[in-house]
Amino acid sequence: MAYNKTYIQELIIERVAGTISVEDDSLLETAIQHDEHVKQMWHEMQQELNSNQTFFDNVDENNAWDKIEPQISNIRPIGPRHGGVSKWISIAALLCISVGLFFYWQPKPVTQALIVKKNTNKPAIELQMANGQHIDLSDTAKRIINTSFAHLKKGSNGLSYQLANTKTQEWSTLVIPPKLSYQIVLSDGTEVWMNSASSLRFPFAFTGSTRDVYLSGEAFFKVAKNKALPFIVHTNQTDIKVLGTRFNVNTYKTDITTTSLVEGSVTTNSVNSPKLLLYPGYQAVYATGKGFSTQSFDADVELAWMHDIYYFHDTKLQDIGEVLSRWFDVKVVFDDPAKAREEFSGAIQKNRPVEVFIQNIKTSAGVKTSFADGVLHIK
Repeated sequence: MAYNKTYIQELIIERVAGTISVEDDSLLETAIQHDEHVKQMWHEMQQELNSNQTFFDNVDENNAWDKIEPQISNIRPIGPRHGGVSKWISIAALLCISVGLFFYWQPKPVTQALIVKKNTNKPAIELQMANGQHIDLSDTAKRIINTSFAHLKKGSNGLSYQLANTKTQEWSTLVIPPKLSYQIVLSDGTEVWMNSASSLRFPFAFTGSTRDVYLSGEAFFKVAKNKALPFIVHTNQTDIKVLGTRFNVNTYKTDITTTSLVEGSVTTNSVNSPKLLLYPGYQAVYATGKGFSTQSFDADVELAWMHDIYYFHDTKLQDIGEVLSRWFDVKVVFDDPAKAREEFSGAIQKNRPVEVFIQNIKTSAGVKTSFADGVLHIK
């Protein structure tokens, strides 16, 4: 049997860190017993990761950095920005080279062979109907639901529907809880991918002169073209108007709305700012009290959340904590307020246990934490 090297490396790191699941530990043990390459990797990485403090104290930082700097010119390991190269950066870089830790800056998602674990306490994705009915979309046992105005077809990752009455709007709200993401195909063919802790209010049928929806959180839109009926995304700060295009809208911060255009063109406006025309490869950032600003963006980074990856670059730990809250339903408490303002670069994988991120940020950046009962204390 062939094993994915990167995945096996991650399992070894989890075993050493004490965060590996029973299923993954069994898989790793089988690989170690039946594959000589995996067995050798296990012994080498175990020795590397279990090295005691004497190893670190004896590291010649300057010499080590001179050797590995050419190899990691495009890699930014996790760590606060203090100017210059600190001791932990040298050590973290050595670990990144030797054991392939994922905490580095990589603008392309990595495809890995992952085992999907069933979560019996999985939160529910809900469709809240105008009549007060709540439909659990996470339960896929019943895939077809018939109503007086539409036939709903639900799957493990998305919802589509066929209208029974094209003249009835029937406004409803799709609510995505923390940890999960979801996709919906609207009646006009528009596809919407929704991130965790987001909601979309929409009509089952677009009956007016515009196609209006209301977003809270973050979503990616692939709007079906219809020049006669503009598509408008309303947020708490801005309105984004399109005819047919692909773009991302992020409203997680109450005072900032970011619209990132991938294809086509959009116009966005606010009550206190003039209309802004946006071109592909640029994003409009609206900030309360400041109005609009535009800047270019990297779609591979901005849209990585659709591949269950969040990249952060020179990002405050407080903002990273907000992502942990949305993606893992973890409450983050800063016992040391100064830590919240420190900036880090790296990545988070949504389909890996949050303990993996905690262990790596402790090892790489020297951040002290305690984690219990869904509460992460950063000290």
